[in-house]
Amino acid sequence: MSENIVLKAIPFELDAVALATRIRLPEEDPELQQSWNTLLRQVKALARPKAIYRDCTVEKVGEDFVVVEGVTLNSRVLPRQLGDRRRLFAYCATCGTETAELEQNLEPLERFWLEELRLDLLRQALAYLRRELSTRYRIPRLVGMAPGSGDAAVWPLSEQRKLFAQLLGGRVTESIGVELTDSLLMLPYKSSSGVLFAAEHDFATCQLCHREHCPNRRAPFDAELWRRQRPDAMN
Repeated sequence: MSENIVLKAIPFELDAVALATRIRLPEEDPELQQSWNTLLRQVKALARPKAIYRDCTVEKVGEDFVVVEGVTLNSRVLPRQLGDRRRLFAYCATCGTETAELEQNLEPLERFWLEELRLDLLRQALAYLRRELSTRYRIPRLVGMAPGSGDAAVWPLSEQRKLFAQLLGGRVTESIGVELTDSLLMLPYKSSSGVLFAAEHDFATCQLCHREHCPNRRAPFDAELWRRQRPDAMN
């Protein structure tokens, strides 16, 4: 069994112009502009996005489950995406807890800005993690799945407990500060966990999600892919 690897020195850049466009910051309001710039400086000074991962051996692939180092992951889609591959990486990435100290002094609009900045930090942490794995293990293409992503039957959210407690050895909170609550929420909210593995073709669980207006959608729904995943057994 390999050890967890923790990435704490993840570099990041916050593009002030692009982010201001995303939050629709009005250019004609100098007071809001000043508040935004102040928050941006504070987040740049405090933020420490992080990630943790472990190189895991896939021991068995069944019809609707995968056994990874003695842990059974129940999903009808994961076995089909893995195929005959016998390695995956369990991971958790986060924006970090350091910006929490800013919250008590913020107005509601500024809290919204802070969440957008945290989301950008999480995206950069995930991108850094993927580059780390691709370079270190010489994997040209990585795809991933996360419990609760896509339609509910793709990989149940309850499987999150196995990632935290078993595949990552119950060390996520002490290593990068992410807590999994009893209701399966991750704190900080801008955190992500799941598995990554080598693939010949791009794949995103968004392709198996019927929600039309999801703000985080990365790929359109793919009816043919859904059919190939035996949707009759996923209802």
